[in-house]
Amino acid sequence: MKYLRSFFITDDQDKSRLSTKSRFFITTCVGFLTLVLVSCGGDGNSTGPDPDPDPDPNQNRNVSFSQDISPIFQSSCATSGCHDSGTQESGVNLSSYDDALNSVGNQYGENVIDEGNPNESPLVDKIEPNPQIGQRMPYQRDPLPQADIDSIRAWIADGAPDN
Repeated sequence: MKYLRSFFITDDQDKSRLSTKSRFFITTCVGFLTLVLVSCGGDGNSTGPDPDPDPDPNQNRNVSFSQDISPIFQSSCATSGCHDSGTQESGVNLSSYDDALNSVGNQYGENVIDEGNPNESPLVDKIEPNPQIGQRMPYQRDPLPQADIDSIRAWIADGAPDN
């Protein structure tokens, strides 16, 4: 009650006290409102809703032979009795980078990897459903996961680099 009455005091002695209290009160209110508005405003850079994330985060990634492709070949293709250096089933050896790029498949009569052209590469034809010639690879095993097929396609599309 004392504070409320002090805002309405009119005698000359208390006018200086009134203006000091009024300034303090107004400054406090303005500061508080500023904090409230700033805290509700986000980061200040918002121009609308957030953009949609990329539909496929791997779409533009660099595929590495040593990190991505070789492990697929070693676990699913270049195994004993299949496309390893000892067996080279159908003329295809996927044991190493050089062997893979130099492999000429007996069924297709051409290099199994057409650098830069996954759609023309016999290797891609053989790992996707319904190959033009013969059976889908890996033979009599579960098909490669689509992510592995996509990695092989991306690697060949990039020119099949030795990286």
